[in-house]
Amino acid sequence: MAPPPPRLTVAQVARLLPPSVKEPEGWSRDVLSALEQLRVYPSAEPVCQVLAVIEQESGFQANPVVKGLPRIVRQRLEAYAGRLGVVGRKALQALLEHRAPGQSLSFEKRLQQVRTERDLDRLFRELLTAYEEQYPAVYTAADLASELFTSRGLADLNPITTAGSMQVSVRYAVEQSDEDRPEAEVREEMYTRAGGVRFGTSRLLGYEAGYELPLYRFADYNAGFYASRNAALQAQVNELMGLKLTADGDLLLYGAEGEPRDEDSRTLTALLAFRARYAPKLSERQLRKDVLEEKKADFEETETWRAVKRTYERVKGKRPAYAQLPEVVIRSPKLSGEKSTGWFARSVDQRFQRCMTRYRAQAK
Repeated sequence: MAPPPPRLTVAQVARLLPPSVKEPEGWSRDVLSALEQLRVYPSAEPVCQVLAVIEQESGFQANPVVKGLPRIVRQRLEAYAGRLGVVGRKALQALLEHRAPGQSLSFEKRLQQVRTERDLDRLFRELLTAYEEQYPAVYTAADLASELFTSRGLADLNPITTAGSMQVSVRYAVEQSDEDRPEAEVREEMYTRAGGVRFGTSRLLGYEAGYELPLYRFADYNAGFYASRNAALQAQVNELMGLKLTADGDLLLYGAEGEPRDEDSRTLTALLAFRARYAPKLSERQLRKDVLEEKKADFEETETWRAVKRTYERVKGKRPAYAQLPEVVIRSPKLSGEKSTGWFARSVDQRFQRCMTRYRAQAK
């Protein structure tokens, strides 16, 4: 039996970081601590996976600067207010002219000065508090058009839905925290070096998957749990049924909060057609129940998974792939242009490979 790979120390991890990184020992301690909390053995491979995502997402900045942030937010606010007509624009302008308690500058002036994710996040939270606590006392419901111009609508305009050095989803971080912990408190932790690394490492490595290459885990980090595994299944259904559906890694349609929607996705429709042609003993009820497990490891234990894989191997005469890069377009106000999950995964993988090369050179 081969011995386990070496356990890396703080000093060894620090030498794997790019030379320009400030406080390399601090980053190294936080990475090793995050792996320890997950009970992931700190060999070179998982360490380099985490380092690669940090480098890709923030360049080792705990509170990343976002280029053009004031312009991005102002455009989103104006577009939202504009949809509500004159009343909406009036309400927005009046709100921005307010000052938060203890602040000498108006929201308008402060918005022009934000540079980092944390700056904007805090400003948005203060803006919402001002709307909910101050605004109704100053303006009448008719002026506000309160049924349209709402705090929920304003909150949805906050572009900071991913945060920290690993740009992990805020929703994921909140779900991983104690149930009674306020979201604002979770967000603040995400902007610390240790917190950003802890949540991001959990998101990257905190689930079991049979991937032979880290490339697919990097794709999942961007597209969602098991997106690479599910994209391969979608591609196999496409081949069997002669379809050209997008293999995006989602078998179902999902709402804004990540809950499955009632309407059938194109992939689910294709799976139902597959069942009728190739697996009539698999009931429609069972298939619909099985696909609800698509974001879990247990999906591989379902009859739907087995039926697709078994049929593909029999009909096509070759072993079905376990994973492939999902076809997902990335759109974000933080990005200057349109990217894809494939681009993201390959870019992180290049950084991972360079990290492993540095490790092998040091190990000689």
